Amino acid sequence: MAGKTISFLLKSGLKNAMLGHLSKESNFPELAYKTVIDEIIANNYDENSLMLSVAGRDTHSKLVTI
Repeated sequence: MAGKTISFLLKSGLKNAMLGHLSKESNFPELAYKTVIDEIIANNYDENSLMLSVAGRDTHSKLVTI
């Protein structure tokens, strides 16, 4: 669902997204990232047009300036 939502928002000019709230038991950052990138590509968007990051579950994430 995150990939579909991000793909939809790319139409309106989305440039940055951070994935968060990853399940400790059934998901990991690399899989979440790849799943979203695959969805973006499947919707004919250039994956390099989006700065996609994954929030850490147990660590600080990078600073995002809005």
